[in-house]
Amino acid sequence: MADFTNQLLLDSIYHLLNFEKYSSFPMAARECALACNFQMVIFSDDFNPVFSVETRHGVSLEEAARMGIETDIQHSTENTKLLCQGIVTYWGPVNIKEKKYYLMLVDNDDCYSQEEIVKLAEIIELAMGMWNYLPERDVTAEFIRAIRRGTIQLASSLMDELGLCNDDLVGVYFVPNVKRDEALKLISAQEDKYSLKTLRVIETREVAGIILKSSGSSDFGEPEWKALAKDLSEEAGAPKTFHVIGTKNVEDLCAAFKLINETEAFVQLIFPYKHSFSKYELALANNCINICLNGGSVKKYYQDLISGLKLETKDSKSKQLMETLECFMLDSGMNAAKTAKIMKVHVNTVQYRIKRIRDILGVDITGNTIIPGLMTALAVSRIQKEARNL
Repeated sequence: MADFTNQLLLDSIYHLLNFEKYSSFPMAARECALACNFQMVIFSDDFNPVFSVETRHGVSLEEAARMGIETDIQHSTENTKLLCQGIVTYWGPVNIKEKKYYLMLVDNDDCYSQEEIVKLAEIIELAMGMWNYLPERDVTAEFIRAIRRGTIQLASSLMDELGLCNDDLVGVYFVPNVKRDEALKLISAQEDKYSLKTLRVIETREVAGIILKSSGSSDFGEPEWKALAKDLSEEAGAPKTFHVIGTKNVEDLCAAFKLINETEAFVQLIFPYKHSFSKYELALANNCINICLNGGSVKKYYQDLISGLKLETKDSKSKQLMETLECFMLDSGMNAAKTAKIMKVHVNTVQYRIKRIRDILGVDITGNTIIPGLMTALAVSRIQKEARNL
């Protein structure tokens, strides 16, 4: 092993603290990395790269960020050595202007000891302080926040800065009220498993992201979203996960987040057993919210679709039939066995009640032309009932 008076220490001090030769920390850092044959990346607390010096291209920044998340680097208080696709990397937390970042160093030829890399990281952090350096703003986070606020012009400008175009945009996702670190790991694992490419921003108790087109990505449809939502619920405490797929431009992204924002507080009132909500559930919820708010004849039309259950039965029986119909239509995908399991009754009881409901309403409740109106009527009824209980 080399003596610690070696060229890494001498060269790093010469370049990083040479205020006469260089005009800025980024310029000094780039020259230092070239001279000493290493790479460095500064990640924000959201694991978005905000500064990088890449002298080789053996692994992408997205892959490196995923590795950092999955190995729980955010809880490390000291320099940690990690192997990423055969490339030796070193990670450690750094504070810049009292804000937390992560510094990743790559030893290109694996010729330095961990002790030497630790000293290099210390010199880099010292140099940033002496240069009064603040990393460039996190454009990724700004872009997502602009999308969520619906500021289309700003979002379009930031998208250009990120080098993205409309063809790259696939959809959005949002996970509120979640344990941050556990959620990051689960989402990162899904990205890795299905070769998904996303941008994300992490707030105190929520994760929001943009899904990008990726040539190598596997199919990631509704079953996969449901599986992820289940994991997020069980392991990260997330009561619900939202996703809207099929966006084509910035305007679509803004509209998708607007739909989520407007329905987030109500959608689980309609679907209390669901954790994963797509644009289809959100569209139904949005329509029902508008019906409840506007009232009038439209609301009465939907109320009339199920009024027969109350008119032709006693109150206790009416409540049973209404609950069975709601569970059958909204919670179990019109599956009698699943309805019975949720309601904790025998399947024959469910089948009897469904037959009775058909007789009272005078329609086949599973008919293609009947389902949309009936589901809307039941969803409106649930929103009103829960609102009265609040």
